[in-house]
Amino acid sequence: MKQKFRTTALLLVLVCGIAASLRLDTGRNEPESEASAYSAAEPAVFEVSFRRASLLLAGNTVSKQHEEQLRQAAALHFPAAALSTEFRPLGVAPDWWNQATTELLAALVAIESPAAILRPDQLSVRGLVPSEAVAEMRLQPLIDMLPDSAILDVRFERIATGTTSRTMCTRQFAAFKVGPVEFEESGVEIRSSAYPVLDRVVALADACRDSTVSITGHTDSSGNETLNQLLSLERARAVASYLSAMGIEPDRVIVAGAGSSLPVADNSTRFGRSLNRRIDIFMTPGHPD
Repeated sequence: MKQKFRTTALLLVLVCGIAASLRLDTGRNEPESEASAYSAAEPAVFEVSFRRASLLLAGNTVSKQHEEQLRQAAALHFPAAALSTEFRPLGVAPDWWNQATTELLAALVAIESPAAILRPDQLSVRGLVPSEAVAEMRLQPLIDMLPDSAILDVRFERIATGTTSRTMCTRQFAAFKVGPVEFEESGVEIRSSAYPVLDRVVALADACRDSTVSITGHTDSSGNETLNQLLSLERARAVASYLSAMGIEPDRVIVAGAGSSLPVADNSTRFGRSLNRRIDIFMTPGHPD
C-alpha cells in the first residue's frame, strides 16, 4: 500500500511539473495585449506649472518624439520661460494623450501663473485670469478630447486687465478676513465650523501660488502655560496639515504657537475661552527664503 501511494504521488508531481512548465511556456509565448499592458501600467498623469518665469513640465510621455513635441510647444507658447522637464516614459497611453498634453500648453497661455494636472479621467486647472470666458474658450479644445466621464476641476481667480498677479494678491490679502478657526477644549481637533474658513484660505493660496501662509495657534489660559505653548503649536500644525492635504505646499507655510499670551476675549467665561482657542492666519506675497 505504501509503495502504491509513493508511486501515485510521484506521478502527481510529474504531471503537475509538466502542467506548470506548459503554463510558463504559454505565458512567455503569448503577447500581452495593449489593453492589459495599459491597465498594469501606472496611471498616466501630466503636470504643468508656470511660476516666476519658470515653466515645469512633469509626467508621463509615450516617446522621445512626444517629449520633443512638448518642448517645441513650450518654446512656442512660453518663449521667455526657463524650461525644466521631469518626463517619465509610460509606453502605453490613451490614443489622444500626445495631442492633449500639447493642447494643454496652448490653453494655459490665457492664464496667469497657471497650474494644471491632466489625467485620463480628470483635468484640474488653477490660475489668475482677466476673463474667465476667454480662458474657458482656450480650454475647450482640450476638454473635447477627454472622455465624457472625465472630471473637470477648473478654478480661476479674476484679476483686472493689466494687473499683475502680485498686485492682485496683495489687494486680496489686505481685504481677506479670516473667520474663526476654533478647537475643542484641551485638544487639537479642529471644529467642523472651521472647515469652510480654511477652504477659503486654500482657495486664495491656490490662486496666489507665490504667497506665504503664516499660521499662529492660540489657547485659553486654562492649565500650565508651558503646555499651552505646546498645544498652540500643535493646533497650528493641525491647520497646516489640513492645508497640505488640500494641495498647499508645506514649504509655503510657517507655523508658530503663542500659548495664551494673546487673548481676544475674557478667559473668565466659557464663551471667552472658546474664542481664545483659535488660529490666526496671515497671507503675504512672495515665498519664504
